[in-house]
Amino acid sequence: MDADRYSARYLGIIAARAGSKRLPGKNLMPLNGKPLISYTLDAARAAQRLDALVVSTDSREIADYALSQGVDPQGLRPVEIASDTSPIIEALLDALGKFHLRHPPVDAVVLLQATSPLRRGRHIDEAIALFESTGVDTVTSIRTSKEHPYWHWRRENERLTPYYSRREMVLDRHEMPPAFVENGAVYVIRRSVLEAGRIYGDTVAGFEMQGQDSVDVDTELDFKWAAFLLDAKDASPGQR
Repeated sequence: MDADRYSARYLGIIAARAGSKRLPGKNLMPLNGKPLISYTLDAARAAQRLDALVVSTDSREIADYALSQGVDPQGLRPVEIASDTSPIIEALLDALGKFHLRHPPVDAVVLLQATSPLRRGRHIDEAIALFESTGVDTVTSIRTSKEHPYWHWRRENERLTPYYSRREMVLDRHEMPPAFVENGAVYVIRRSVLEAGRIYGDTVAGFEMQGQDSVDVDTELDFKWAAFLLDAKDASPGQR
């Protein structure tokens, strides 16, 4: 991390809860020989635009691992904001508040979820560059949607109704406007937006990533897919 030549300051926050309903303990599960969270730590350290990096967790084991890697967990998250239903905004505000007790204010927060092992340092830097060039309130990483929204249905009284229209459902894919979904890998959030209790400001830009870099580990199948892709790349995602 080397941001001396830039005026804006960015705080990277790695979010890593202990609990997971679908894959308990996933953040410390060994993925191709090292804990899942280590890939995000490697990527953050490879990024050039982060001025500081902390880990937000409710797990003593994750906190100890972060410390062993030279990253400050700033103490554990309060129990009341560490449940499955706790909004991520609360964890971010907790981490930001603790950081500002000992350090100068930052201009924006970069949320890095520990479940994105294929994200690299260059993705973080490029998302920050997009944030600066567009002047938006929030940048969120995205990938092309495999299932276009025009193909979606909703159920009403045991019958299916298109979310949009039957006319749009029968369009060829090349006739449809591009559609994207968030991949959860990188969020760049203006500090004033975060302090107002929001992730998304009034203006949002999407940082597009390739599908193979967009794996979000939520299930055992995701974990196996990430392992396969890492083998195929034959390189650490922490590399630029």
